[in-house]
Amino acid sequence: MRRARRHLVALAVAGLLLGTGCTAQEDERADAGRADTGRASPPGVEAEFVSDDGAVTVHQVQQMSVVIEGPEGVVHTDPTGGAERYAHLPAPDVILVSHEHAEHYDAATLEELVEPGTLLVVPPYVMDQLPETLRGDAVPLANGQRHEDGPVVIETVPAYGVDGVAAEWHPEGRGNGYVVTVGGRRVYVAGSTQATPEMLALDDVYLALLPLYPPYATGPEEAVKALSAFVPEYAYVYQYNSERTRDDFVRRAAESVTETTVVAPEIGS
Repeated sequence: MRRARRHLVALAVAGLLLGTGCTAQEDERADAGRADTGRASPPGVEAEFVSDDGAVTVHQVQQMSVVIEGPEGVVHTDPTGGAERYAHLPAPDVILVSHEHAEHYDAATLEELVEPGTLLVVPPYVMDQLPETLRGDAVPLANGQRHEDGPVVIETVPAYGVDGVAAEWHPEGRGNGYVVTVGGRRVYVAGSTQATPEMLALDDVYLALLPLYPPYATGPEEAVKALSAFVPEYAYVYQYNSERTRDDFVRRAAESVTETTVVAPEIGS
């Protein structure tokens, strides 16, 4: 795989909001239950974490779409909205698609980003929808499966709603979360999910990327429960439906989660 192409500097932020010069708008759309992918974050929104072999950097592009840059390669999650949003970032070695909703699966953007040698990992439900131009680069992984690509190991974790409207929007068995081993560290990318038994049973997670989007995905109280269960070294909020939800989670985590460092950036403008 291609090596990460720039020097990385370690950063640890304990229970703080990372100021980026932008604010997330309140987004309580009852008819959507999804993030607004029209709100892209500026190029400077990133956080860096120590790893065994260097560092792991998370570049926030938009809600739930991040670029994870590590010593062993570059991972993009749920890229949408056109390749221009990713032009200032390193090209992907691996692209992870969590599920089929339009703000997570965008075939046109995938066709622009996928290069020879890029590994595209999708749930089987998304594989069935891929255009022929992408099928040759795609690996379908169902819940609980594993794939190795050189030094990068990808494991799938079920991502779904446990009850209520979350279960309607994100039925069990359709979407994936992922645990990716990058630079000797296990990074959990949760996808659109509530705090499922499979999430609570995780272990040895260095960095957990979590959604905060009640009632369609994990809420603040649930997220704190999850952190108390599998205790990652770092938790990074990569989606939220409002600043109020994000800040509520940060407060709760500061009160009850002592072994996990919480990073909660401002996303969007």
